[in-house]
Amino acid sequence: MSTFQEGVMDHFILLSEKIGCRPVGSKANHAAADYIEETFRNAGLVVEKQEFEVPAWHLHETNLEFNGETLESQGNNFSEACEVSGEIVPFCTLEELESSSYLGGNIAFLYGELSKENYVPKGFTIYNPDHHQKTLKLLEEKNPSAIIFVRMEKGKNLPIINDWDFSIPSLTISPEVGLKIMNDYQRSSATCKIHSKRNKGWTKNIIGRKQGQGKEKIILAAHYDTVFETNGAYDNASGIAILLSLVEEISRRKDWKVGFEFIAFSSEEYLGLGDEYYLREHKGSLEDAILALNFDGVGQTLGTNNITLMAGSDELEIYLRNIKREFPAVQWTLPWYESNHYTFFSNGVPSIPFSSNGVRDLIHTKDDTIQWMNECKLNEVRVFALEIIEGLQEKSNVWTRKKQASL
Repeated sequence: MSTFQEGVMDHFILLSEKIGCRPVGSKANHAAADYIEETFRNAGLVVEKQEFEVPAWHLHETNLEFNGETLESQGNNFSEACEVSGEIVPFCTLEELESSSYLGGNIAFLYGELSKENYVPKGFTIYNPDHHQKTLKLLEEKNPSAIIFVRMEKGKNLPIINDWDFSIPSLTISPEVGLKIMNDYQRSSATCKIHSKRNKGWTKNIIGRKQGQGKEKIILAAHYDTVFETNGAYDNASGIAILLSLVEEISRRKDWKVGFEFIAFSSEEYLGLGDEYYLREHKGSLEDAILALNFDGVGQTLGTNNITLMAGSDELEIYLRNIKREFPAVQWTLPWYESNHYTFFSNGVPSIPFSSNGVRDLIHTKDDTIQWMNECKLNEVRVFALEIIEGLQEKSNVWTRKKQASL
C-alpha cells in the first residue's frame, strides 16, 4: 500500500469519524476548516481564506402533539423556534393553497404535490424552480403559525426545508404520522414546539496554490461541509480526503509545469455561498484554468465511481476516454450539475466531476458513515485523477476548452 493511499484513509477517518457532522457555522465545521488549512500549509501551498457569515443554528428539541398523543417529527433545518397550537389546514396542490384564506393562527399541513421534494432555498440563484418560489411566497403571504410537511417516503422525516431566509417555523413528519393526522385532523388541533437557537456564525473556503512555470493552472475542488445530523462520510469526507491526498502528492513532486489551485469549499449544502464568494474575487482568473476536477460523493463499497466531462474540447474527451480504459470499474456518465463544478463549467472551464452511483438513500442521513465506504474505491479515484493531471502538463487551456462554433 502506498503512503498516499494510506493518507487518503487518514484524512477520511479524521473528517468523517473524529470531526463528524460539519454543518456551516458549527464548531465541527471550523475544526474541519482548520485541519484542511493545516494540511495545505504543511504541503507548502500559499493559502487564502475566504470567510463569510452564515447562521450558527442548533436544534434542541422538536415536539408535535396531536389528539392527546406525541408524534415523531423533525424540525426543519434553520427553523425559527416556536410553541404554537392551532387547527390543521391541509393542502396538496399549489392551486389549493392559492385559493385559501389567511392562515394566521392555524397550522398548515402540506402533503402530496406540495411535499414531494426538498424546497430549494429562496436565496439560491443558480437553480430555483418557479413552483418552489411560488409555494414559499404564498405561505409567507398566508402566514400560518407553523407548517407541517409530510415527507413522501415511508419511515422518513428528513427535513424538507433547509432555508435560513424562510421565517415560518416548520417541521417534517413521516407519511405514517401524516396518515394518522390526515385521518383525524377535523376533530383535533395540534401543538408544534420547536426549540432551536440561531446566532450569527461563520464559515470559510480554504484555497491553496502552487505556482507553475506560467499562469495556467489546474483546479481541484471538493466541499467539506455537511447537512445536519450526518457524519457525511460519503458526502463529502470522501471528496475532501482525495483532495488532501492529492495536495500532499502533488506538492512533493518537482516535475510539474502548470500551477495548481486546490479549493475546499464550504456552504455547498446551503445556497452554494462558497462558490459565490469564490467567483466574486477570482472569476477573472478562471481564464487561466486548463481544467477543473471536482470530487463529491465517491468511494462507496457498493457503488460505481463515475466521471464525465463538461465544457471540454473533443480532443480532451478523447484523451479522458483513453485513460478511462485503464479503469474499467469507473463509469462514464451523463453530465450533472448539482455540485461545485457548476461554478467552473458554467464559466467556460472544462470540468470533470467525480462522483459515484451507490446506495442512494445514504445521502444526508445518519446512515452516511464509514461502514459503507471502501479504501480501494477511494484510491481508484485518486489514481485516476492523478493520471489525468500528469498527461496535461504540455497542454494549454486553448487545447482543453470547447471550441466555439464559427459563424
